[in-house]
Amino acid sequence: MIKAGEAEKLHIAIIGRKNVGKSLLINRIVSQELFIVNDIPGTTTEPMGKAVELLPYGPVVIVDTAGIDDEFSIRKISKTIKAISYADFAVLVLDAREELDKSETELITYLQKINVPFLVAVNKIEFGINAHLLTELEALEVTHFELSCKENAGIENLKKKLVHLLPGEKKTPLIKDLFTEGDMVVLVVPDNFDELQGSVFKSQIQKIQEELGEDMIRVVVKENELASSLINLKNTPDLVIADSHIIWWVAEVIPESVKLTTYSIVLTRQQGNLFEFVKGIKRIEELENGDKVLISEGCNNHMQEYEIGKMKIQEWLKLYSKKKLQIDYSNGCGFPDNLSDYNLIIHCDGCSISQKLFSSRIKQAKLMDIPIINYGVLTSFLNHTFPRTILPFNEAVTALNRISHN
Repeated sequence: MIKAGEAEKLHIAIIGRKNVGKSLLINRIVSQELFIVNDIPGTTTEPMGKAVELLPYGPVVIVDTAGIDDEFSIRKISKTIKAISYADFAVLVLDAREELDKSETELITYLQKINVPFLVAVNKIEFGINAHLLTELEALEVTHFELSCKENAGIENLKKKLVHLLPGEKKTPLIKDLFTEGDMVVLVVPDNFDELQGSVFKSQIQKIQEELGEDMIRVVVKENELASSLINLKNTPDLVIADSHIIWWVAEVIPESVKLTTYSIVLTRQQGNLFEFVKGIKRIEELENGDKVLISEGCNNHMQEYEIGKMKIQEWLKLYSKKKLQIDYSNGCGFPDNLSDYNLIIHCDGCSISQKLFSSRIKQAKLMDIPIINYGVLTSFLNHTFPRTILPFNEAVTALNRISHN
């Protein structure tokens, strides 16, 4: 369980087989006795995160994971897999006396697959080093450090490299990077917009307005005033943003020459998920009778029968595919352990969960090779406003081109 206040800190996962020295390595890195250390395999039974000050980088959370064993499977959403997918960086600890086993090779492959940067710590060199292990690591082109946690040798070199490689904070703008001074952005809002105090939707509108600042022209228009407002505007808008549930109607009102998108897609793009969700379109077109689809909500609220996931999206999906699909649901508890059984994941827009948590779920889907799409992109597709709504974003166009050529 991630503690309040630690969720958004940079997470470093320490992973590896049982009894390779993961807990002791953490203690050496931070120069504290954070975790229990003994020679009994399996002492750490589930991921345990501790907030520490990693000098000279700053505050981080280091996660000691349970040792993987012969039953470890990348095809099952275990607590270790969740910890890896949530991590910003990983350290894979190996026993210097051993060769790589299948589970360790899989971990290296999948860390690369989900773009989690990592180092390899070859521990217990006081007993000698298996030359074949070093040959295997060289062939895999991974950075490794030879060390002895027991004798406290080589730790500083590992720590220096670790701090140097830790990713810095990156934040993609909502839309400001797409336009220049004097451009006009029209924000279409519900007719009852003034009554939405405290809503997530209204906060998203405010964030967009704040980001645009004074350099660009911002016009907020209510749904029923859109057509007349467009006539009265002196210049043609450079972009129109509307809510997903009315995008089909707005698309009919807005000239084809004007860029158009949705608030959901704008937010998805900032979170860095748009590329993956656009790729998920291909699976929608490939669904077959009997395929299993998971509709997943990010929040912990009880899923009601009238919610979009249980009604509209299910209805639209079956109508479009004309297939007999098995549709299951999950909410804030995360993905089920048997995630690999599904052919497609449809996730909510993630407005009530953190960017890191949303990103970790996408990584879990990638680990299982399961296409994933969110409500916003799917709604545009099923309501025939796709690909128009993703064309303003280069990364989405790249994904679309990849789909077209595969």
